Parts: sequence; C-alpha cells; structure tokens
Amino acid sequence: MASPVFHGLAGAGLAYAWAGDARLPLFASLKKALPICVAGAILAGLPDVDYLPGLWRGYLNTTHQQATHSLAWAGVAAAGLWLTARAWRPARFGIRAAAFLLILVVSHLAIDLVTEDRLAPYGIPLWAPFADARVRGPVALLPAWDKTALADLASGRNGRALGIELGAGLTFAAGCLFAKRGWTRRKAAL
Repeated sequence: MASPVFHGLAGAGLAYAWAGDARLPLFASLKKALPICVAGAILAGLPDVDYLPGLWRGYLNTTHQQATHSLAWAGVAAAGLWLTARAWRPARFGIRAAAFLLILVVSHLAIDLVTEDRLAPYGIPLWAPFADARVRGPVALLPAWDKTALADLASGRNGRALGIELGAGLTFAAGCLFAKRGWTRRKAAL
C-alpha cells in the first residue's frame, strides 16, 4: 500500500482545493491555507491508524488493511470528526465540511486501491462489515514499499517507491493548487 508521503500530499492538495484562497497571491494563499493543508494531510492518512498495534508487536502489518480500510469505517470516522468539529465551531462545519471530511478519508482508500500490494491478505476490505470480500484495484499505478518492521522504513529498497510517490504526490497537489487558482478566477470560490 502507499506510504504516508503520497496520502499526505494528496490530502494537502485536496484541502487547498477546498479551502485555499486563490484571490490572494500564491505564496500568501499557501501561507494562509497551511493549517488546513496540514490537517488535510493528517486526515488523509487516518485509515493507517491500524499500524499502531504493529508498532508494539514489532511487525507493522499485524493489523494493517483491516476494518479501518473500509467505507463503513471511513463514514463513521468522518462523521465522528465532523460532529466533534461542529460542537466546537458550528458555523464553520456545515454539510460541505462533512462531505469534505469523508472525501479526505476515502481518498486514502482510493490511493491504496491503485498501489501494488505484495503482502497477504491482498486488497482492502472495502465493503466490511457487510461483505468479507477484499477488493484490489484493476491496475497498480504506484509501487509497494517495504514496511514489515520499523528498520525497513530506512531501507534503501524503499528509495525508488518513495521517490515515485513523492513525484506523484507533488504532481497531484500541484494539480489541485492550479485547478483551484484557475476556477476561482473564473467564478466565485467554492
């Protein structure tokens, strides 16, 4: 599955597309949107919270690609985040914010579907808990990275995969940035 590099860059790009102020000059807009972009990067990686039990056991994939990689969990997580945020700031977290939180969490699943999967169980339980079938994407656009133990993360074998993810993630984030700046100049911001 993809690393936090690609998930984070995709989340940051989506967050800028949602909340960036393209009426400002580029660097001022990026500075103003930085907090929401950081939050977007973190939320896009949320399904990988299932790595935490593996940290204690010394094998990162112990519980990876389980319930947190399903649409049901994404919906519950997005709803929980939205309800918490709405209690904190009701005026800022309307229905659009709820939809956006769901998009951020589901983006993780979409990215994992197009990433090579070399470890069993193959695929993600997209329809859990309603079906046991695991889903794999029709094509692997991103290479897998070695992540069975913490020591693997610093391995040179991961350099190629992480380089590809960095390039693809920066391209995606830049596409979100330029799309937002392009459509905001033509009509009112989202």
